[in-house]
Amino acid sequence: MIQNTFGIDKSWIDGGLDIELISNVMSIISEKRKDRTILPSKDDVLNAIKLTSLDNVKVLIIGQDPYPSAEHAHGLAFSSLSTKTPASLKNIFKKLKEDYPEGKYESNTLTEWEKQGVLLLNTALTFEGKDLKLLKEHTQLWEPVIKNIFEVLIKRNKTLIVMRWGNYAQKIGECFDNKPNIYPLDTTHPSPFSARNGFLTCNHFKKSDEILGKDKICWDT
Repeated sequence: MIQNTFGIDKSWIDGGLDIELISNVMSIISEKRKDRTILPSKDDVLNAIKLTSLDNVKVLIIGQDPYPSAEHAHGLAFSSLSTKTPASLKNIFKKLKEDYPEGKYESNTLTEWEKQGVLLLNTALTFEGKDLKLLKEHTQLWEPVIKNIFEVLIKRNKTLIVMRWGNYAQKIGECFDNKPNIYPLDTTHPSPFSARNGFLTCNHFKKSDEILGKDKICWDT
């Protein structure tokens, strides 16, 4: 039996997370690291499921791939280690400041969201360079793991808000449609190319508050 050596909370394992599957993919990534630069670092790859327990997850935000720079990437979708705010995150903060003007939003590192139960999950947990062929390779490699995580979230039958920003997130997140206690919220991606076509007027954060009530997220980072 494969041991959980990744620091993942036991509740994920108890809920059906396939550690053997994760271990196999991580081994493949380790081989790639021998002659390629893979982002994020080994310790950060699984941060999305390390920094919050399965029992604690209230909101899932679906991303696509890590930032293509070690300055930013640390295993959480849209979150950045840098003091320079990435373009999509700027629009996320812009919407938050409109909805909650008292918020400060001083940190680009969204670990406080994770700790509150916001699962910031990219569908490719690793990436290298900016070659779309390589992105496809990594996405396919992680696809069984992401599907497993989605299945675990659905199976627990607890309230879950799924923010699907953009066509890609909506397509891969179709499995959450018509499920008990799951609330999919769809709009455009927060990138500068599409944010004005829906994201900046989507009110997803306010809708999340309404659904969660007293268990709502404090979005001020």
